[in-house]
Amino acid sequence: MKNWFISFVILIVSGLFFGSEIRAEEPSLATSSGVVEQVLDLTVPKVRVDRMTTILNTQEVGAVLPFNLLKVAIRSAVELGVSVNTMVLLFLFPLVASLVAFSRQVIGLNGFGMITPSLLAIAFLSTGGLVGIAMLVFVVGVAILSKSVIKKVRIPYLPKLAILLWMVSVAVLGLMLVSGFGSLRNFLSVGIFPIILFMSVAETFIEAQITRSFNSSLTMLLETVALAFVSYKIMSSHFIQSVALLNPEIWLILVLVINLLIGRYKGLRLLEVWRFRKIISR
Repeated sequence: MKNWFISFVILIVSGLFFGSEIRAEEPSLATSSGVVEQVLDLTVPKVRVDRMTTILNTQEVGAVLPFNLLKVAIRSAVELGVSVNTMVLLFLFPLVASLVAFSRQVIGLNGFGMITPSLLAIAFLSTGGLVGIAMLVFVVGVAILSKSVIKKVRIPYLPKLAILLWMVSVAVLGLMLVSGFGSLRNFLSVGIFPIILFMSVAETFIEAQITRSFNSSLTMLLETVALAFVSYKIMSSHFIQSVALLNPEIWLILVLVINLLIGRYKGLRLLEVWRFRKIISR
């Protein structure tokens, strides 16, 4: 009882801290000419001309050749109405998966599988890093508190989980209703897609406690969030977005080679080297 209460207090305090600091991460940027330019959200499919479309139009493809078939296909798809943002995300998602694979195979982090941190990174891309972390802290904190409230209710697991998600939904709804006041105003822009992903992470965290201790599950959650945040920073890099979009053939081959190299790694994981450093040094 004491462990979850302390962790819940830490999560809520962290959420309030991030919420108060979110002002540093504005949803728009002022250019040198004084015109406000909206920051690109790759998770929103757009067909109008935006930064990614402009970047795509700066490259001359030339004649159709075997080594630029994908470039030509991308431009044809854009002319037919396919969103450039969606295609960029499809190029970046395998890189995020490679990062998760590297963290598991080489570093030794656990986390919640591969899909969860990858989807969480996309959620952060939609909300912004600090706003996303603050919302995730709130959702997980409410889930922990709700689990303790309905713990003694004698009903099967799935209905109990449904009640837990109901309580989380009501709490998020309450947050949205009061988010127009003070520093909470930043939560007004959070869409349903990242909220559902955060609730999915909370569900995974609750399910992990069935076979693991609370501390072990919390460690896995923190590792998942750390991986997702690093992945979010990589995906939000303008340089990486441009490289993936303008060099799709090289990009796909490079990501494939990275995964093959990760798969060939057979040594001890870095965390295992640190854990058994005294034995290894003998």
